[in-house]
Amino acid sequence: MVTQRDVHTMTNDNEPAGSRLGPRLWLTPAVIVTVVMAALAALYLGSTVNSSKELNGFPVAVVNADTGATSPSGQHIDVGEQISDGLRKGVDDDKFDLRFVSLAAAKEDMGKGKLYGAIVLPSDLSKELVALTASAATGGAAQQPAVTVYTNPLANTSSVSVVNSFASQALAEANQTVGKQLLATATQAGDKAASGSQSVTGTARIVLSEPMPVHVTPFKAVPDGTGGGLSAFYYALLLALAGFTGSLIATSLVDSQLGFTPSEIGPLYRMESHSGRSRLATLVLKWGIMAGIAVLVSSVYLGIADWIGMPLDHPGELWLFSVLSISAVAVVAQAILALLGGLGMVVNLFLFIVLSIPSSGGTTPLEAMPPFVRFLSSFEPMHQIYLGTRSILYFGATWDSGLARAVLTSVIALVLGLLVGALGTRAYDLKGLTRKHSAPAVAGQ
Repeated sequence: MVTQRDVHTMTNDNEPAGSRLGPRLWLTPAVIVTVVMAALAALYLGSTVNSSKELNGFPVAVVNADTGATSPSGQHIDVGEQISDGLRKGVDDDKFDLRFVSLAAAKEDMGKGKLYGAIVLPSDLSKELVALTASAATGGAAQQPAVTVYTNPLANTSSVSVVNSFASQALAEANQTVGKQLLATATQAGDKAASGSQSVTGTARIVLSEPMPVHVTPFKAVPDGTGGGLSAFYYALLLALAGFTGSLIATSLVDSQLGFTPSEIGPLYRMESHSGRSRLATLVLKWGIMAGIAVLVSSVYLGIADWIGMPLDHPGELWLFSVLSISAVAVVAQAILALLGGLGMVVNLFLFIVLSIPSSGGTTPLEAMPPFVRFLSSFEPMHQIYLGTRSILYFGATWDSGLARAVLTSVIALVLGLLVGALGTRAYDLKGLTRKHSAPAVAGQ
């Protein structure tokens, strides 16, 4: 007869408990932990340290509003078109997605988070430059036309530095090219002027060497209480963690209450009697518990956000989206745990943390990420949740600012998780793969 003592001191191969202290005892956790941490380091560091070298399709608008001008000699001048052509030919198409649009279209796309910035050439650019050139030759007064560069920190805070760097380099080259042309024109005009007229002075030469000052300004100022534009990322992270971590906690507590696993509190060890619940019934119970938790946690998150002063222009939409996001993550995480057991915890860790956070696009633009990370963003949950949260918090909760994609992918994940989890656990039940303890066979019996 097998006693409880026998069960706890013998393995399934009837080996003494001491024989378990072999290489597998320490090698398995060492390998798994090392692999997980190596993946974290590779993704978290590799996705950020070389972002300037990984640019691919970074969207920036170029708005040429210049109406052109006529020089004193009767020649038509269009500096805006000249600069636009220079950008078309001189910018690497693989790194930057330059969109030559109207100012209204650029503002609309920035207001939806579809553009990281815009270079705006003013309508009087050519006229002001013609006047500036004439003043350099005659000594009269003239004003330098300014080029405005809009950044979009609410689309992504790190995108501001990329836009600044790109615009500074591109417009410096344009300034140099245009400046040389203006200086040559002014010098020629001075040579042809009547005797006694002023030549092009040193000050005028300095002004003409950089005739277009660049003003950099955010398209929309980052409101107070948004963490400099990072609140959407952290709120999305909280939603993903609520579904993922909540599922691990709920699984542990429910399984111990139903007698599938022991519960330990400090030195106290307790094993409840086996409930006899099937795998499917247990999974459905966990799903129901997590649905209630999603409602509760979403309410708590919203209350805390309001309490600490976060701008909440669409609290109802944020609450509904939070419930959906937490529920979708929880359903998938619980299904994976039910189908894979202990291995499911590692799979969930990769799915919702290791691979998900770097590919979220919340801290570094995806267009500045390695190709593998951009691929992950097409299906990883954090990116979808971030798009929805950012849309609600910053861009008016409009469908075409990312909310539609976020809701659709969350619903798809929810449905797939329900189907796969239910069908998989039902198959286990039909095959008799119940979660019951069985005593090991004893030699000679």
